[in-house]
Amino acid sequence: MYSNILVPVAFDEDHNPDAALNVARALAGDGARITLLHVMEDVPAYAINYMPEGYAEELRETLEHDLATRAAEFDAGAWAIVEGQPGHEILDYAENIGADCIVIASHRPGFGDYLIGSTASRVVRHAKCAVMVMR
Repeated sequence: MYSNILVPVAFDEDHNPDAALNVARALAGDGARITLLHVMEDVPAYAINYMPEGYAEELRETLEHDLATRAAEFDAGAWAIVEGQPGHEILDYAENIGADCIVIASHRPGFGDYLIGSTASRVVRHAKCAVMVMR
């Protein structure tokens, strides 16, 4: 059983966080802390001009509400939003909080993933703790 589990959460049509959260729940020891993390990738400069005014703030508020609601399902639930490249930020955050396990969802790899690697594969290769990959 693990005592400090990090669950990266992606909010897109390919990822449903419920399976990863259920696995985290099953792997958690008594009193375990489960932290949900969402990484917001930088919006390219050329795309920012096409976003409606206030879009970033509204999106962040929506994500915060969803993460807080899901984290409240756990006795020692926590959540965070960071900005940057997902693979790098997940690894840094896991190390900063002393996570002993990362439960991460992975999509079916496409051809491009075999050449550059998916976020999940980067986390598996470089994590300093146990990693459970959900498909």
